[in-house]
Amino acid sequence: MEKKLEKYAVLNNKGGVGKSTIAVNIAHGLAIAGKKVLLIDMDGQNDASLFLGFNQEDYKNSLYDIIVKHEDTCISDCIIKARDNLDLLPSRYVDRINEELYKEPSIRSFFNDKFKGLEKLNYDYVIVDCGPQRCKINDAVLYFVDGIIVPVQVEAASVRAIGNIYEYLFDLHLDQSMISLVVPNMFDKRTSDGKENMEFMKEFFSDTDILTAPIHRRIKITESGKMGKTVFECDEESSKQFEHIVERLVSIHGSKGC
Repeated sequence: MEKKLEKYAVLNNKGGVGKSTIAVNIAHGLAIAGKKVLLIDMDGQNDASLFLGFNQEDYKNSLYDIIVKHEDTCISDCIIKARDNLDLLPSRYVDRINEELYKEPSIRSFFNDKFKGLEKLNYDYVIVDCGPQRCKINDAVLYFVDGIIVPVQVEAASVRAIGNIYEYLFDLHLDQSMISLVVPNMFDKRTSDGKENMEFMKEFFSDTDILTAPIHRRIKITESGKMGKTVFECDEESSKQFEHIVERLVSIHGSKGC
């Protein structure tokens, strides 16, 4: 049976929710589980690349070259090996890429066209780390992926903003079922605010099975990213919090008969 490529955007329209941390650690967790993974860094801050230990001096080609240089550069020219089973497609000049997209008459098939040959590279998963705003590049990503992983910081302002992602999908004429997982992040069970917001999220998503167990606030998670490493390389206890998300994604994949 031909292997089915699953593509997920890690997206929230609110910044500071730990989006890149979630993307990097899920991607590495899938790789450790034996899946072949491509992580695409589409956040202008390049945090996903930095959290894996790469800066702009470490690569020549990037997403920008694929989009702006058109047929001169293909996706395989820009991919770098990050870990066993985990590759990285880094980015530069995300603002310029966004400007380029405004020139396109239609963006529905934009990344499918630009990433020709991706299916032949034998990946199981593509994880796209998106920037925290509504913009053309994120619009195009949402037309490209199969599902969305939504990190939500367990604090009042972030929880109240959950509805924004549904509005975003509605405006793009995409189905809300694209939201595959909602990941409560930076949860502090010691505070009444944290517990109240966690209970609100449970109630809000009570009719679905998309809410995962929370990622608890841990200094080791923050420190690992600053060192250019994942939690799987730094702290076994923290890594266990991401394993259940990896298991959920593998289960979703398996339920589709892949």
